Amino acid sequence: MKKTLSVLSLALAAALSFNAQAYDEAMAAKIDQVTSKMDHAGLLKGGCKVSPEDVLKTLAAGKEKVTLLDVRTPAEAKVVALSHPSALHIPLDKLFKPENLSRLPKDGRIFVVCHSGNRAAGATALLSAAGFTNVSYVNGGLIALVTNLTPKTVPVE
Repeated sequence: MKKTLSVLSLALAAALSFNAQAYDEAMAAKIDQVTSKMDHAGLLKGGCKVSPEDVLKTLAAGKEKVTLLDVRTPAEAKVVALSHPSALHIPLDKLFKPENLSRLPKDGRIFVVCHSGNRAAGATALLSAAGFTNVSYVNGGLIALVTNLTPKTVPVE
């Protein structure tokens, strides 16, 4: 009985691990189109990351059109919301729907922000691949923005 269970367990494990190796070839091809642009020369150009200090200075100066794109979940945004007039909240899982992409400005800069910067970095890479040339993510995310916020750096009166 124990031998039969062992053999069945091994067969089941082998079958499950075989399926785990399968992947979506069409999706992989689409991802390859994006990541193939992220070669050494492309990465050296930089420009996709901006410091929280520079974001706050840019907002305070008010000299250029800026959009703060918040890609956090609705639950996160309920806890702490961006109240700057340029803030636009579109959760990452909804960002690439045509009706939401059309909400993004074609002129001016887009600063993408999330909690810590990881999702924002991914969103920035994908937006750049989709043709947005004016997009950067806030290094360190909302945590870094709040950490760098003082009465002297507050961009809104």
